[in-house]
Amino acid sequence: MKLLLLALALVLCGGGVFLFVLFVQHLRLRLAMARWPRVRGIVREHRVHSQRNRHGAGHHRPIVSVECSAVGRKPLLHCDSPTRLGFATAEPARSSIRNTIGESVEVYVDPKNAQRAFLWLPEIPAQLLLALGSLFLLAVSAGILNGILA
Repeated sequence: MKLLLLALALVLCGGGVFLFVLFVQHLRLRLAMARWPRVRGIVREHRVHSQRNRHGAGHHRPIVSVECSAVGRKPLLHCDSPTRLGFATAEPARSSIRNTIGESVEVYVDPKNAQRAFLWLPEIPAQLLLALGSLFLLAVSAGILNGILA
């Protein structure tokens, strides 16, 4: 029984560490994006990028295409969520798009890769879920280990 609990604690600890690493990556991206140049552009297209796994479950992300003449040769940038936030169905992804076609917007452009662009900073709720999920899994893991060692 102790071996099973130990295995469970290690799996939960691994999940907590994984979520924490994702949290740190998104936090670093948010801080870096605050220093990225921003260019003005015009929204030209909305679409939903849909991806399905072999079991039929889907992941749908809203993509907004923005025309930015200041970027260089390829003025059309395809902006999605910096955290790659997605939805289980396409309809909520479509309704989450905040900008209308023809609207003037400001785009965060990665100075190292001009085709990497976002309309907004990483979502705070997504970051909060990663941080809290990480803390929860690590706390449960520590509790199990404490119970085994006591």
